[in-house]
Amino acid sequence: METRNGLITLGIFVLLFAFTFVFCLEALALSSTLYGVLAMIGFVVSIATALFYGFISKQNGDALAPWFNTYALVVGIIFVWYLTRVGTAFRWW
Repeated sequence: METRNGLITLGIFVLLFAFTFVFCLEALALSSTLYGVLAMIGFVVSIATALFYGFISKQNGDALAPWFNTYALVVGIIFVWYLTRVGTAFRWW
């Protein structure tokens, strides 16, 4: 993957994360199931595609591989935070 295409892809991932995070906050604030499901799908898609692009970039020797992996790590941490908030809201623990 060329650097320009990688940067555009990373920018799209950041935009996807922004929408996912907004849906996450709205789901927690409004107790909306639809927003919660959209946030869950957004987090899973963000992590899976970032790991995929990170793996492909690493195989090609691109410089953006650590950026995709770092992005997946940050989104994963926020996803775990979201899951703990949802668990607390549903009184699972």
